[in-house]
Amino acid sequence: MQAYLLEYTQRDSPWHRMDPRWKLVGVLACCLAVVFLETLPGAATALLGALVLLATGRLPWRWFTARLGGVALFLALFAILLPLTMPGDDWRLGPITISAHGSYLAVLISLRALAVVALTLFLLATTPLETTLHAAHALHFPGLAIQLLLLTYRHVYLFGDELSKLRIALRLRGYRNRVSAHSYRTIGHVTGTLLVRSYERAERVGQAMRCRGFEGRFRSLRSFQTRWTDLANFATILFFAAGLPWLAEAAWKMSQFSHLS
Repeated sequence: MQAYLLEYTQRDSPWHRMDPRWKLVGVLACCLAVVFLETLPGAATALLGALVLLATGRLPWRWFTARLGGVALFLALFAILLPLTMPGDDWRLGPITISAHGSYLAVLISLRALAVVALTLFLLATTPLETTLHAAHALHFPGLAIQLLLLTYRHVYLFGDELSKLRIALRLRGYRNRVSAHSYRTIGHVTGTLLVRSYERAERVGQAMRCRGFEGRFRSLRSFQTRWTDLANFATILFFAAGLPWLAEAAWKMSQFSHLS
């Protein structure tokens, strides 16, 4: 995934050229607005708006639909259980009772979660994470939290490479996963080796950072400059992912009120 993100952040689109500070504020504001949506039309419109932003960012459909599909599979387990566990027996399928309110909440939460994930993918795929963290630091986010996020991001892939090397070494020695005491023992040894190597690498990285005068401040050679196009793109993000869903929600509530009256 890291290679894909690095490739996509090098593409050319209005979102790639946008000031990362305005983009970060816009995405965070949209995610906050989406979380408070209370109607299905509003949540569905938010998801549609987030997909429009992804499409206009010249990102391949297969890439982000695959990731949204993975999140949807995880949410499906929750969406299936919620109508069965919520109080209410609006529908009956033999011995099974299904709650209409639970079904409504399951769909609403799933749509909101998918919209937030789509907005996050939009942010990660149009701006390198290092640049996004630099923009967060420029917006006075805590420097320690930014350093921890950046180091975690860089070392997760390094630890993944270490695990891949250990797996290759095991295969070369004829190891195969089986339900046996030997397999469990081997997995324990591999886990311990990975933890020791991770600790040693972290020690070396810490020593290298101190030798280079690291003092806990986030430093970058990139400078930001706001242009009028950044403000226009910021307004567009707010409209598609936050303003339009709230308009749809307000229209839905007004139609329901007029129907009841």
